[in-house]
Amino acid sequence: MNFAFAGTPEFAAWVLRDLAERGRRPSFVVTQPDRPCGRGRKVAPPPVASVAECLGIECIQTGDINSGEVLAKLRDEAVPALVVAAFGQMLKPPLLDSVLCLNIHASLLPSYRGAAPIERALAAGEELVGVTIMRITERLDEGPWALQKAVSVSLRDDAGSVGRMLALAGAIGIDQVIAGLSDGTVTWSEQTSPGTLYAEKISACDCALDTERGAKTVHDQVRSLSPVVGARASSGGLEFKVWRTWPYGQEGLDPVPAACGGVAGRPGKISTEGGRFFVGCTEGALEIIALQPVGKAVMTAAAFLRGYQKRLSDKLDRTDGEGRPSCDD
Repeated sequence: MNFAFAGTPEFAAWVLRDLAERGRRPSFVVTQPDRPCGRGRKVAPPPVASVAECLGIECIQTGDINSGEVLAKLRDEAVPALVVAAFGQMLKPPLLDSVLCLNIHASLLPSYRGAAPIERALAAGEELVGVTIMRITERLDEGPWALQKAVSVSLRDDAGSVGRMLALAGAIGIDQVIAGLSDGTVTWSEQTSPGTLYAEKISACDCALDTERGAKTVHDQVRSLSPVVGARASSGGLEFKVWRTWPYGQEGLDPVPAACGGVAGRPGKISTEGGRFFVGCTEGALEIIALQPVGKAVMTAAAFLRGYQKRLSDKLDRTDGEGRPSCDD
């Protein structure tokens, strides 16, 4: 069964490559235009465009997936299905009426409908995530589904590692659904409840490191924003992103190390004893393992302390993640 593929970020690029490795090569690919990215803000193609080029698959770049150009291409290629993975735009009629539009949604619907399902699930401390292969309708992430695949998550996983696992699960799922469409064995199930968890787009407030919670919850916040967005913090006016942490001192976790310096249970207090970087939380303490000062590369906590320890105060500043007062202030 022929199909076209539409996607933009790294998650979609992983899906495209995994599909190709399983022998499912789309007739053509649709992705968004080149845009500035990275610290240098250099214009670069989206990850899907780069993978399509490597695979030798024709790629259309458009700022409007509902455009006449895309509709004409689907008609000319006579593909019966369009597989979508994180394209970044809503599909509308007449596109929805022209072909079967399948979405790889990175959650076990109906939970975590919306723009940031992986990040929201990790921030909530979910131990089981997954993908849903669904039919796209005009209502966001509410169409009937054909298949779901669950994936277990550990405390060491972040949005990057979970995204990679879910991309593979999504590719396997699409492979199975396309096979089922070809032989008539696919069955569709309606989403039976609205779901209580909505995956809103990540905001600046979501990125502000919030130690007024238990260490496990703060760790979940950090890993939900790694390795792309980053949890933002500052101390003594020195701003940095936190990329990797480990929690201590709560039920089910290791006890607080002696090197923690008594900051456990004291939100925002900092200890740098023994070349390790600990921050107190409402319950327990969080060890910062990897971080990134503004304008610098990611580094270990030990390397950071060698260069910046004298600039730190004894506690974190309260900011909203962009240097402004905290969203709670």
